[in-house]
Amino acid sequence: MSILNPQGAKWKRSLFADLLLTALIDAFSILVIFLLMNFSSTGEILFINKGVELPSATQADILEHNTVVRYDEGKFFIENKEMADQNAMIQELLDTRKEWATTHPDEEFRGILTIQADKKTKYESLNSIVLAMAHAGFGEIRFAVVTK
Repeated sequence: MSILNPQGAKWKRSLFADLLLTALIDAFSILVIFLLMNFSSTGEILFINKGVELPSATQADILEHNTVVRYDEGKFFIENKEMADQNAMIQELLDTRKEWATTHPDEEFRGILTIQADKKTKYESLNSIVLAMAHAGFGEIRFAVVTK
C-alpha cells in the first residue's frame, strides 16, 4: 500500500478491469450485430440434404411459407415426414389443409405447394406429387430453386 495513495494498486486494477469489460461488451455487440445481419432472411430456409442439387433459375420470387414436399432418393416427405405411398400423401395434404383452415378461419385457402427435388429428378417421379396435390385441393406448384 502506498502512503500517498492508499488505494494505489487496487484502483489501477479496478480501472483495468473496467476497460477490459467495456471492450468485451463492445466486441460482443459487434458480433451480435454481425450475426443478425448475416442470418436474417425474408424467406423460409429449406434444409437441403447432402448430395441434392436444386435447379437454378434466373428469376425467382422470395420464398414464402408454404407446405413443402421433398423428393429424395425415391422417397416423398411432407414437412420432413416420410410418406409411405400416394394415398398417405393425399391424406397428409388434406390434414394440412384442414389444420390451415382451423388456424386461419378468416382467410381463403391459397393452395400453394413447394416442391423440393434434385435438378436431375425426372418428371415421372414428381407426377405422384402433382396428382396428390390435385386430389387434396392444392392448385399452385412452386419449385425450390437456387437463383443465379
